[in-house]
Amino acid sequence: MTMSEFKITRRQAMQRLGAGGLAVAVANLAGTQAVFAQENKVLKIRNDGDMERLDPASRGGWYDETVMFAIFSGLVRYGDGDNWDWELDAATLLDDSDPMNIRFELRPGIQFTNGFGEMTAEDVKFSFERFADPAVNAVYGSDWAALDTVEVTGKYTGVIRLKEPFAPLFTSTLPNASGLIISKKAVEASGNADIATDPLACSGPYQLAEWRPREIIRLTRNPGWVGPRPYYDEIELYPIADVTSAETAFAAGDLDCTQIAVNSIPAYEGTDNTLTVKPALGYAWIGMNVENPKLADIKVRRAIQHAVNVQEIVDATFGGAVNPAYGLVPPPLPGARDSVLYGYDPQKAKALLQEAGAEGLDLSLTFGTDPDIMIVAQVLQAQLAQIGINLSIRQMDSATMIAEAQDNEGGGYKNIDLIIEPFTTTPDPSWVTEWFTCDQVGVWNFQRTCSPGWDAKNAAAVKETDPEKRERMYVELQNELEETGAYIFLYHGVNAWVTKPGIEPAFKPDAQIAFLRDFKAS
Repeated sequence: MTMSEFKITRRQAMQRLGAGGLAVAVANLAGTQAVFAQENKVLKIRNDGDMERLDPASRGGWYDETVMFAIFSGLVRYGDGDNWDWELDAATLLDDSDPMNIRFELRPGIQFTNGFGEMTAEDVKFSFERFADPAVNAVYGSDWAALDTVEVTGKYTGVIRLKEPFAPLFTSTLPNASGLIISKKAVEASGNADIATDPLACSGPYQLAEWRPREIIRLTRNPGWVGPRPYYDEIELYPIADVTSAETAFAAGDLDCTQIAVNSIPAYEGTDNTLTVKPALGYAWIGMNVENPKLADIKVRRAIQHAVNVQEIVDATFGGAVNPAYGLVPPPLPGARDSVLYGYDPQKAKALLQEAGAEGLDLSLTFGTDPDIMIVAQVLQAQLAQIGINLSIRQMDSATMIAEAQDNEGGGYKNIDLIIEPFTTTPDPSWVTEWFTCDQVGVWNFQRTCSPGWDAKNAAAVKETDPEKRERMYVELQNELEETGAYIFLYHGVNAWVTKPGIEPAFKPDAQIAFLRDFKAS
């Protein structure tokens, strides 16, 4: 087990108490068990988007994952805390002593909703092996690319057999959304290979009770969950993409908890609310569409790299709360760089632009509704003006922006000159780099850079288990991306949340996602 220290959480303590001890623990928290059950405790929280796909293989983003971590269970899950440890969830045993053949045993009695019966090892096999099914079209197929088969050895037992070493298995696959277990019977009964916004059958502490698109996502307790009982009876998620609107809703008392903009942190310091700020496993960068004729010349792209003063951008946007990034991989992950190859040099930028015959170039910057990025855009606009580039600002709804960047058949991607679309990641560098391969062009590779050689090196890094070699490989991968001229690294940032008094929140270690099942009274 990859635990960095021995810890017994409240959740684990309750598991060890047994049924009688659990009743006593609940009574201590709420007075009596009857009062606890009758309170109808409801948590109201902001979700940063509406549901798109509740499928572990093709989920849309963390707005889906927030729901999925509550309604599905995996063999293991990330623990609540600052370390990226994993702990048992639907499994009572996960033996990784043989990294190519991982034995597991399920907790007996976990029931899928909608009458689809008990979770068995067959469901584990189906959940993981379907990532290779062409009919599923798994966006996150690389998470299980090393899987050979899941051998079922009993009703609750099995062995995950790999065909090659896979370093991220216990960092970004099994504890993450790609490790969630779905019902084989439910998917087969649906007649579809994949899952949309109807989860078909839930296997976690909560179930999806109601969804009104763009209004509310309501979760209630799953009566078939036999694991630790969550504190809240209901959870209401409100899909609010704009963080400023979410802060307004929190101030009005309509939300109990919300993520806030980094530049809003000082406003909540010293208040009765609980302020949570953690370093983000995220990465923001300026991407350049290399297939756009205006940016086809690498001299133009290199000029833009030299024209951008990242330190000035970060200071203006976050006021010293965030440091500049030197690459895509965020510290403390292996492969985090400590310098860039092409830094701020406006004289060199002007010379390159002149060599390319591109003085007076008109470009646009496309980005979503994040207020922090609006500040980035305004500073960038002023910096590019100093070398003779006229930058116009195209702010739009994030979903609309992504749809345009992914519009290959209609040619919408041709409207993209420069783009900023921050990504978040898991605690493994393979999750950072996998979006910049050739097969991601027109999907999440908005720069449209493509190198088969780079792809091969990226695939090799996933298999490398020597820590020092692996770190060097990811540094080199980022060096080569920067050499294309299509990337300017900005920041990794922090994630900040504010929660009403009386509530103890719970988040992933980087606070990107709220662990709804772990929220409780403080």
